[in-house]
Amino acid sequence: FTGRLACEYLASRSQAGLRWAMAGRSMERLEEFRKELPESAQAVELMLVDVRNEEQLRNMAKTAKVVANYAGTPFSDKALPVVAACVDAGCCYVDVTGEVPFMKTSILRYDAKAKETGALVVHACGFDSIPSDLGVMLAARAMRQRHGVGCERICTFALKSKGGVSGGTINSALDMLTRGSDLENADSMQLPYGLDPPDGRGGRDKGDFGKVNVLPAYDEDGEVWAIPFVMAPVNTRVVRRSNALAGYAYGESLSYGEVMVVPGPLAGFWAVTGMALGLAALVFPPSRWALCRWALPSPGEGPSRDMQNTGYFRNKTVAVGERKSDEPAPKVVVYVESGDGGDPGYKCTARMSIEAALCCALDRDRCHRPGGVVTPAFGLGHVLVDRLNAAGMKLYVEEP
Repeated sequence: FTGRLACEYLASRSQAGLRWAMAGRSMERLEEFRKELPESAQAVELMLVDVRNEEQLRNMAKTAKVVANYAGTPFSDKALPVVAACVDAGCCYVDVTGEVPFMKTSILRYDAKAKETGALVVHACGFDSIPSDLGVMLAARAMRQRHGVGCERICTFALKSKGGVSGGTINSALDMLTRGSDLENADSMQLPYGLDPPDGRGGRDKGDFGKVNVLPAYDEDGEVWAIPFVMAPVNTRVVRRSNALAGYAYGESLSYGEVMVVPGPLAGFWAVTGMALGLAALVFPPSRWALCRWALPSPGEGPSRDMQNTGYFRNKTVAVGERKSDEPAPKVVVYVESGDGGDPGYKCTARMSIEAALCCALDRDRCHRPGGVVTPAFGLGHVLVDRLNAAGMKLYVEEP
């Protein structure tokens, strides 16, 4: 589903000198979809590639500067051969996975080889986790520039959003719920620093929601009531890896969390209750079967065009600096907004991931040079910030 949106977006962003192709396991379906694209995209090359066919994967990786992979649902079952082919060929790779165990496996298997071949492997290039990762990066850099100190704590507040969910996302989430400890590197979901490099020194975070536990709480830094944010277990691990890869430039003992803003404690209580009931329904096999059979979208299905076009998100990242004296700790605020990008999980995710891929294809010399399995912030950094702002999103540091 997201792959189709990504192709539509890339077709609208065509520019001189940019060559791209669509790959899939059915040439007939590729040809049918190409007919739906603008006239300018009718000459786009089509490639027959099955993720189970190593030769087809090798040929694709050898001819490309970057592969943007949307063949997940779940990525843990389908994406590792694609990563392997790209790394062997020195071809960059981006995807939109939010599967932490898969990312950990990719790091352990391919990081060293990617550094040798120069391939940048950048997971989590969608709503999880580009807004969080880039927002924290901007906040930490602004803290250094304005106040000359690192950050003691940072929290990302999901202020508001509107969007839907696809069958692929649900399928990936159900895969992690049902397979649990059977997944390779499943413990990375339980460990707050589960994606840190082997030589990482961890930190003081015990959870993923900052000052918020299970129940609604008032956050003094954000001056809002908040509850746990459902995507925090993914985003926080990506952000912590960014800090570790950057040599803890964000803060030597940084604490990071994510929450969702609610109008007040009562509204927060009902929201938490609803999330708990929904999770219970997915964990309990009979209710899970009924939901999948009658209520939830199937893989390949997703939000309507109207929802994609009218959707949005707005995040606020608040960084509190290390104290130098008895003066109040300095604070920096960053906003990350979808702008005209559409709903966060799909239309805007397609935009973010394609712009990440274009960083690798067109601006590789300005990105992280050695290669490796990196994060959006560490691997693409301000190159991606500039591209997203130019593409209609809004990422900015609030003026003092």
